Amino acid sequence: MAHDVNQSEMDAAAQVRSALVQRISSERCDLWIPENTNWRMSDDVLTLTFPSDFTCQLAKKMLAGEIVDAAQHIIGSSAKVTFQVDEQLAGGATTTGAVAPRDAKPSKTPSTPRAPATEEAVTGDTTAPLRQSPAETVSLRVKETSVGPGESLWDNFAQGKSNQLAWTTANLIVSEPGRLTPVLLHGPSGCGKSYLASAIAQQLRITRRMPRVVHMTSEQFTNGFTEGLRGGGLPMFRRKYRDVEALILDDVHFFMGKKSTLAELRHTLDNLLRLGKQVVFTSDRSLNELEPLGSELVGRLRGGLISPLFPLDERTRYELLTREFAAAGIELDDAVVEQIASRTAGDGRVLSGVVNRLTAVAALHSEKLGWEQIWNAVFDLIQATQPVVRIGDIERVVCSMFGLEPDSLQSPSKMRSVSQPRMLAMFLARKYTPAAYKEIGDYFGRRRHSTVISAEKTVEGWLSGNSSLQVGKGLTVRDAIRHVESQLQVG
Repeated sequence: MAHDVNQSEMDAAAQVRSALVQRISSERCDLWIPENTNWRMSDDVLTLTFPSDFTCQLAKKMLAGEIVDAAQHIIGSSAKVTFQVDEQLAGGATTTGAVAPRDAKPSKTPSTPRAPATEEAVTGDTTAPLRQSPAETVSLRVKETSVGPGESLWDNFAQGKSNQLAWTTANLIVSEPGRLTPVLLHGPSGCGKSYLASAIAQQLRITRRMPRVVHMTSEQFTNGFTEGLRGGGLPMFRRKYRDVEALILDDVHFFMGKKSTLAELRHTLDNLLRLGKQVVFTSDRSLNELEPLGSELVGRLRGGLISPLFPLDERTRYELLTREFAAAGIELDDAVVEQIASRTAGDGRVLSGVVNRLTAVAALHSEKLGWEQIWNAVFDLIQATQPVVRIGDIERVVCSMFGLEPDSLQSPSKMRSVSQPRMLAMFLARKYTPAAYKEIGDYFGRRRHSTVISAEKTVEGWLSGNSSLQVGKGLTVRDAIRHVESQLQVG
């Protein structure tokens, strides 16, 4: 049976939280500890409950030592810290940052039992697991400080599996500018890379107090360089881009074929890297596809951090649509939003178009929109954005990813470096094209339909068994398929 939270334990947890903020700054604390993290003190054991295993492991890796030091400073050397996960917390606020007030009060919780939380101790005896009682869990936070217009970009970024690595990279950039540089954010159109770049630029200006942050497109950089050459203003151009604290350029693939601009960019990049400044590039192509930029520039990018973004997954699309509909004042059932999210492509611009279309339709009706009205209103928009995938497209992407000659998959070769990518291509052709087994077999070197069936079952076995089988350039089967789907903008 639930019982009241001991006030002294609440105060102790709040004091530890405040001590942590004093040690590492509120910005860093906000960066690694989500707002909906629960803090609880019991018998000299501080328990932090996170909404996901990802945020739990990240906070443990980045702040475990500081949290233990803060706890022992407030409570004494006997203090211990335990990290655990309760996914039911994910339904709460998602804005990062949680600062504990000393007058925090226990929130009322339903009487229904909670799902068991997984826990992992950082220090101390773990032989006696802590009990998870709803009434014992206290959410400790205070009102966030307003940081101006940049807050909306950073806080409104739609986080999900499709951009988890890129979001972590952005947090690391803001936390320690210049530590990871240069950074390349790449992904297909509409995955959010330019939005994330804008959020990084504003966050550097706001939280790091960096006034000289330049964020622009590669086309603007090229135009500025060209004007500098013509008007004799090259020294001023160089001062503008080399005397900065951070340089963020969108669409770096735009520099392909522009030798003079590329040379200037390389010199600018070298100057910034030598000074330890932060550089971020975005591109709609992977690093292998950026080879026309030249080996020198690509080599510098390889020495930094490369973070891919993939087409928005269905869960992220649902959360983004829910947020956009709420902002537009459109009331829809969750089931309807889920239907829309499941049928749209992973392009954020398409989602914005759907919201705009339904905003106009809702203005014509006083009653709540039904599914039939909604589908009739957005059918053409959604249908037009569905990618048309051909076997040749799959072959081209697979060959490019594994560094194979264009006709390798149609050759009689049975080498593993060719046969495994061929099986993946057959599997994807069966999944994303209407082609029959015989048609797929004919395309890939006049092979029998039974060969295609066998390839499909083999890849399904790899996936269902979570196989660690390595293919091509050290990619796992699951990663290889995800990369191909990203290039084809499907999945």
